[in-house]
This record gives sequence, C-alpha cells and structure tokens, in this order.
Amino acid sequence: MNIEYSNSISVDEYIEIRASVEWPAISKRQVECIINNSQFLITVRIDGRLAGMSRIITDGGYVFFVADVIVHPDFQGKGIGRLLMEKVMEYIDSNIISGETTFINLMSIKGKEGFYEKFGFKSRPNEEFGCGMSYRYTKK
Repeated sequence: MNIEYSNSISVDEYIEIRASVEWPAISKRQVECIINNSQFLITVRIDGRLAGMSRIITDGGYVFFVADVIVHPDFQGKGIGRLLMEKVMEYIDSNIISGETTFINLMSIKGKEGFYEKFGFKSRPNEEFGCGMSYRYTKK
C-alpha cells in the first residue's frame, strides 16, 4: 500500500469526496473559493486514489477552524482520519509560538465527537463554553 500526502485537490475531486459522504452539494465556484482560500489543505492518496482530505481556515494568530475532515467510505476505519488530524494539529503547532494560546474550532458530524476528543477537543456546551451555533443560509 502506497500512501502519499499532497497539499492540492482538484475541484472535481473535492466535489466527489463530499458526495461520497453524502454532504450537501455546493457549486464549482464555491469549491474554487474553498481550495484557493484554505490556509492549509492536506490530502491522503492510497495507491493513487483520494482516500481523504482536510483543511484549515485561520486568522493566522489566534483562531484556527478545521473546516473539513473527509474520509472516503472505501477507506473509513483504516486510520486515515487520524492521519489527517495529526497533520492538521502539526500544522497548527508549527504556526504558533511557544507560550501562545490558540483557539481551534470544528463542527463534528453527530456521533463522531469521540474521534475529535482523542485530539483534545471538548463537546459543547460544557462548564467553560456555551453551545456552538451555525446557520445554513441560502440566498434566494
């Protein structure tokens, strides 16, 4: 098994991997923005096939947002998500200075919270933070 990491993904590949996990479809224009404006993007290919990808959006100082962790169903349960999150956390660690505090956010798919807890994330609400909130807006 040949594992390769890359920092690039095509528009069509991104659309296909989202569809493989039944995430809502988005436009090619949106995908181009996603690819071009992610500060960090990592893909894992196994024997040439896209197995998974993740990306980060950040202000470069205090806030990092893990925007995607997607593993193709054919590769789920094989440690690909863990490899992606390790690369994500390495990137964040390499972009802060010793002694600095940063705030890393993500939105977990329901039922996958335990996976992220292994990396130090805590479900909300908790004794320190209120509920996270989101709003899916469609322009008419």
